[in-house]
Amino acid sequence: MKPPAENQSGWARIREITRGQTGLASALRKAELYLALNRRIQPMLPVSSRGEIAIACIEGDCLVLAAASPARATQARLHAHSILDQVRTLWPAPLRSTRVVVVPGLRLQQ
Repeated sequence: MKPPAENQSGWARIREITRGQTGLASALRKAELYLALNRRIQPMLPVSSRGEIAIACIEGDCLVLAAASPARATQARLHAHSILDQVRTLWPAPLRSTRVVVVPGLRLQQ
Protein backbone atom coordinates (compact mmCIF):
# COMPACT_ATOMS: atom_id res chain seq x y z
CA MET A 1 0.00 0.00 0.00
CA LYS A 2 1.34 3.41 -0.91
CA PRO A 3 1.47 6.16 1.72
CA PRO A 4 -1.48 8.56 1.55
CA ALA A 5 -0.93 11.86 -0.19
CA GLU A 6 -0.76 14.88 2.07
CA ASN A 7 -3.72 16.61 0.39
CA GLN A 8 -6.18 13.69 0.57
CA SER A 9 -9.32 14.14 2.62
CA GLY A 10 -9.91 11.92 5.64
CA TRP A 11 -12.57 9.90 3.79
CA ALA A 12 -10.29 9.36 0.81
CA ARG A 13 -7.60 8.05 3.16
CA ILE A 14 -10.08 5.70 4.82
CA ARG A 15 -11.23 4.38 1.43
CA GLU A 16 -7.61 3.82 0.41
CA ILE A 17 -6.75 1.99 3.63
CA THR A 18 -9.85 -0.21 3.50
CA ARG A 19 -9.71 -1.08 -0.20
CA GLY A 20 -9.54 -4.81 -0.88
CA GLN A 21 -10.17 -7.77 1.35
CA THR A 22 -8.30 -6.72 4.48
CA GLY A 23 -9.76 -7.46 7.87
CA LEU A 24 -10.53 -3.80 8.41
CA ALA A 25 -12.33 -3.48 5.08
CA SER A 26 -14.40 -6.56 5.83
CA ALA A 27 -15.29 -5.30 9.30
CA LEU A 28 -16.35 -1.91 7.95
CA ARG A 29 -18.53 -3.51 5.26
CA LYS A 30 -20.23 -5.69 7.89
CA ALA A 31 -20.78 -2.66 10.12
CA GLU A 32 -22.41 -0.81 7.22
CA LEU A 33 -24.66 -3.82 6.54
CA TYR A 34 -25.74 -4.05 10.18
CA LEU A 35 -26.47 -0.31 10.28
CA ALA A 36 -28.61 -0.63 7.14
CA LEU A 37 -30.48 -3.59 8.64
CA ASN A 38 -31.04 -1.64 11.85
CA ARG A 39 -32.54 1.23 9.88
CA ARG A 40 -35.01 -1.26 8.37
CA ILE A 41 -36.09 -2.88 11.65
CA GLN A 42 -36.41 0.21 13.87
CA PRO A 43 -39.85 1.20 12.47
CA MET A 44 -41.12 -2.30 13.39
CA LEU A 45 -40.38 -1.74 17.07
CA PRO A 46 -42.52 0.12 19.60
CA VAL A 47 -41.55 3.79 19.70
CA SER A 48 -40.37 3.49 23.31
CA SER A 49 -37.81 0.79 22.46
CA ARG A 50 -36.46 2.14 19.17
CA GLY A 51 -32.73 2.60 19.43
CA GLU A 52 -32.55 0.29 22.45
CA ILE A 53 -33.02 -2.92 20.45
CA ALA A 54 -30.71 -3.51 17.51
CA ILE A 55 -29.03 -6.11 15.37
CA ALA A 56 -25.69 -6.93 16.97
CA CYS A 57 -24.44 -9.38 14.34
CA ILE A 58 -25.19 -12.53 12.41
CA GLU A 59 -23.38 -15.68 13.53
CA GLY A 60 -23.83 -18.46 11.01
CA ASP A 61 -27.60 -18.88 10.69
CA CYS A 62 -28.40 -16.97 13.91
CA LEU A 63 -29.50 -13.33 14.04
CA VAL A 64 -28.13 -11.82 17.25
CA LEU A 65 -30.17 -8.95 18.68
CA ALA A 66 -28.77 -6.54 21.25
CA ALA A 67 -30.94 -4.94 23.92
CA ALA A 68 -30.11 -2.09 26.25
CA SER A 69 -31.58 -3.74 29.36
CA PRO A 70 -33.23 -6.96 30.51
CA ALA A 71 -36.64 -5.35 29.97
CA ARG A 72 -35.70 -4.43 26.38
CA ALA A 73 -34.36 -7.97 25.92
CA THR A 74 -37.82 -9.30 26.78
CA GLN A 75 -39.32 -6.95 24.19
CA ALA A 76 -36.71 -8.07 21.67
CA ARG A 77 -37.69 -11.69 22.25
CA LEU A 78 -41.35 -10.80 21.70
CA HIS A 79 -40.50 -9.13 18.36
CA ALA A 80 -37.75 -11.57 17.35
CA HIS A 81 -39.87 -13.57 14.91
CA SER A 82 -41.05 -10.52 12.94
CA ILE A 83 -37.53 -9.04 12.95
CA LEU A 84 -36.13 -12.36 11.73
CA ASP A 85 -38.72 -12.49 8.94
CA GLN A 86 -37.78 -8.96 7.83
CA VAL A 87 -34.05 -9.62 7.90
CA ARG A 88 -34.48 -12.92 6.02
CA THR A 89 -35.81 -10.94 3.06
CA LEU A 90 -32.64 -8.83 3.01
CA TRP A 91 -29.86 -11.24 4.03
CA PRO A 92 -28.31 -13.44 1.33
CA ALA A 93 -27.79 -16.53 3.53
CA PRO A 94 -30.49 -18.51 5.36
CA LEU A 95 -31.27 -17.41 8.91
CA ARG A 96 -32.95 -19.91 11.22
CA SER A 97 -32.84 -18.54 14.74
CA THR A 98 -32.40 -15.52 16.95
CA ARG A 99 -30.53 -14.86 20.16
CA VAL A 100 -30.78 -11.79 22.38
CA VAL A 101 -27.89 -10.33 24.36
CA VAL A 102 -28.02 -7.47 26.85
CA VAL A 103 -25.68 -4.57 26.08
CA PRO A 104 -26.06 -2.00 28.87
CA GLY A 105 -26.08 1.55 27.57
CA LEU A 106 -26.98 0.60 23.98
CA ARG A 107 -28.56 3.56 22.23
CA LEU A 108 -28.70 3.91 18.44
CA GLN A 109 -29.03 7.41 17.10
CA GLN A 110 -32.31 7.94 15.28
